[in-house]
Formats: sequence, structure tokens, C-alpha cells
Amino acid sequence: MFRIACEGILAVKALHYKIRSWVLGLVPHLIMSYHCMGVLATLMNYRLVSVEKAVVLDVADVFGYIYTAFDALLTSAAVAQILVRGKEETGVTMLLIGRVIHRLLFTMWVHVYHSLLNDCLDVSSLLVLLATRVYLRDRNEWPRLALKKCEFLLLAGRIGLSSIYISWLEEIINPISSSLSLALLSALVLGIKCRAAAYLTALVIPYHDVLSPHFWFLWGWNDALLSLEHLSLLLCKIGGFLLLSQLGAGKWSLDRYLSRAPETKEQMGHYRHTKTKTSAYVL
Repeated sequence: MFRIACEGILAVKALHYKIRSWVLGLVPHLIMSYHCMGVLATLMNYRLVSVEKAVVLDVADVFGYIYTAFDALLTSAAVAQILVRGKEETGVTMLLIGRVIHRLLFTMWVHVYHSLLNDCLDVSSLLVLLATRVYLRDRNEWPRLALKKCEFLLLAGRIGLSSIYISWLEEIINPISSSLSLALLSALVLGIKCRAAAYLTALVIPYHDVLSPHFWFLWGWNDALLSLEHLSLLLCKIGGFLLLSQLGAGKWSLDRYLSRAPETKEQMGHYRHTKTKTSAYVL
């Protein structure tokens, strides 16, 4: 009986490691699909997009064509760096540069809050992707430096991903209850049961975007390419939370603090016990 139980535990652990490796291998492609679809949509409607950007910037059309080509090439090069060459740090930096330039040029400052809220999920998914790369590769070469970098990226990505709950709370028609959104928001910001909260959010997102009135944001368009672009954004959001569910909240979280408290007390007790024995031996 004991042997069967041990074999069952080992089988569960093996399955967990397989799922973990599958998630860490597939999720970068889910996140990058959003940027690939953005480039594809730009190339399919290159003239229209270029003219629209020129009108917004109030410049000649040629500058709109130049900027659109630059943005598409920058994004394509970044995706190639991440998926083909495995240089996530370089690729993520290029994507962030492109996003900052785009927001500085085309954001209506009256609605800057909503623009930043929409960008927070995409940027945070990239930060968590970069934290995964640091956690899996760089920590073997530079343990202390890579660990600090990973913890900082996890903190920034975790807080940024929590913006999805703020957008849910602001929706007039919201299929997700406010109490659940507040609970998940608190869990991610404070780092309480972060893995479970990330798993739950990855399951709730399809319900919110597909099995709810928001269904028409995916398929209620005459342009199939636009629907696919929204679908890739859905996959990008799910991918970010799946990565967070594997990495956890990190060092700067309430979970880590609570788990270290008993260890600290035990170490202090052991230190006092050793000190007492040493004093008695000296006497």
C-alpha cells in the first residue's frame, strides 16, 4: 500500500514537471502571437495605417509611411530575437522601446489613464517572460545578480498584471463579480497565494472575453483580421498569467514573508540553544 502511494506521488510530480515544461515552452509563442498579428495587420493595411498616423501627427504622408515601416520592422526583429535566437532580453527591450515611442506620439493625453491601463497587461506579460528567461538560464551563471533581476521583474510584472482587475471593476457590464476581482487584485498586489490566483485568472479570462457579452469584441467585426488580433491579445493575457503561476510571487511578497517567519524563529531558537550550551561549557 505504501509503495503504491509513493508511486502515485512520483507520478503526480512527473506530470507536474511535464506541465511546467510545456507551459514554459508554449507560453512565449502565445505572448508573441499578439505582436505578430499586429505586424500582419499593419502590413495588410499598410497604406491606410500610414495615412492615419500621418493625419494624427499632422505631418506629410511620407512620414507616416516611414514610421509605420520602422515600427513593423522593429517589432518583427524583436519577435525574431525572442523566438528564433532565444535572446529574450534584447527582444523585450526592443518591444518596450517601440511601445514607448508609440504612446508618446499617438496617445491622447486626456485619456492617458485608459491607454496606460490597456498597455499594462502587454508590458507586464513581457516582463514576466523576461523573468522566466532569467530564472531558467542566467541564474546558473550569475546567481546573485540574476536572482535580484528576476525578483524585480517578477514584482513589476505581478503588479502590472493586476491592472486587469481594475479594468474589470470599471466595466459597466461585468460578468465577473466585484468581490472576486477585488480578491484576485489583493492576492496579486500583496503576493498572497499568487500561484492559485494566477491559475484562476487564466481560467477566468476566457470566460470574461469569450463566454460573456464581451464575445462581440472577438468575433463581432466585419474584418476577420481584427478579430484574430483581439484573439491574440486574449492569448497574450492568458500567457502572462500562466507564466506567473509557474514562477510564483517572488521574494517581495507576503507569502515569502510568512514562510520565512517560522524559519527565522527556528534559527533564532537554535542559535540561543547553541549559545547557552557554549556558555555552560565555558563555565
